[in-house]
Amino acid sequence: MNAQGKQNKFALSIVQRLHACKTQLDILRLLREITADFGYQHFFVVNGPTTAAPCFSEAIVITSAPSEMVQTHEARTSAASNPLASILQKIGAPFEFRLDGSNVDTPADFRLFAEGVFSNDDLDCAFIVPVYHPDHGPAAVFFLGKRLPIGMEDTAILSLYAHLLHQKLRQVSAKPAKPGSPLTERERECLVWTSVGKTSVEIAKILNLSEHTVNHYLNNAARKFDAVNRTQAVAHGLRLGYID
Repeated sequence: MNAQGKQNKFALSIVQRLHACKTQLDILRLLREITADFGYQHFFVVNGPTTAAPCFSEAIVITSAPSEMVQTHEARTSAASNPLASILQKIGAPFEFRLDGSNVDTPADFRLFAEGVFSNDDLDCAFIVPVYHPDHGPAAVFFLGKRLPIGMEDTAILSLYAHLLHQKLRQVSAKPAKPGSPLTERERECLVWTSVGKTSVEIAKILNLSEHTVNHYLNNAARKFDAVNRTQAVAHGLRLGYID
């Protein structure tokens, strides 16, 4: 099979697997794979700034990046800073940022974000795809890494994946918990993220909650399952089908 045939087969596989995604965890796994396949290290799905969530950490919907990356940015900027603000206001097309300064039109707030986090993680570029949802407004899916400039074909393919994944993420996030589950939706979400190794601090960033609130939900879930800790609560939730 030639290179074009392999690429078409990969694209078909991604679309088929996307349709099969049922949870945020499924989306996380698929996004991680796509991120690596395109030569990037981390991805973010981030809402545009709002009055309720003006800063970057509060706007994050889902990410594979370590919490320290976001903390590094917010330690350098004002509390209400969201590096995607200018991009979502002014740029409607996919946008590549490179730390070498080859793209002079990069908004200042995103450049500040990049300069702050890239040096600590040996990164040199970002690819940002503005997306939109009628219930949530402007958002973006973006990828951070260290790779050669992205070509036109990869730009088109990765942009399509970003739009489809964002739409699917919103769909699965809106689904109610399994009937009969003793867990609230927040308790279920916290257990799901715990099951993939996220700490309370990281879960708090993902779900726009305080660390104290995340611990409260996890303790409630453990109590409902008569579990001695969150690890045992995850095991009970998986066995009973309340988390997946």
